[in-house]
Amino acid sequence: DNALFKLIKSQRWKAMKAMLETEEGKTMAKQPDKYGNMPLHAAIGFKAPDAQLLHLLEIAPDATKVHGTDYWLPLHVAAMFGASPQVMEKIILCNPDALDDMGEPGVKGRSPRHFSARFAHNREALELSTEEWKSRAADAIKE
Repeated sequence: DNALFKLIKSQRWKAMKAMLETEEGKTMAKQPDKYGNMPLHAAIGFKAPDAQLLHLLEIAPDATKVHGTDYWLPLHVAAMFGASPQVMEKIILCNPDALDDMGEPGVKGRSPRHFSARFAHNREALELSTEEWKSRAADAIKE
């Protein structure tokens, strides 16, 4: 693991924030671990504060398109662990197609929508159509 992953996995959020302010940290935010997970996957799973998650998304929005363990995208992890509505919205706006991604084929092959009933605060976001999210993403780009 690179230094950013180590900070995330040890839940050293202030140090993570400081690291992300450096060029080295910004580079690490775009580098997967040996399992293909991005720092975004890990930060969601280790329940990083929203400010750090949103900062990771600003630095590496394409991380939302990277399949990690179990071929899961960051949106799968966010839906599974109940990320905040603000984080969910930003992830979906970066990659609306993630809503319908099935992850690993077989038993674990579930789209993020599968978890919509798990956390009431994310139900609406996960149940909104992909087309509507694409429209919102296009509007956000125009602004």
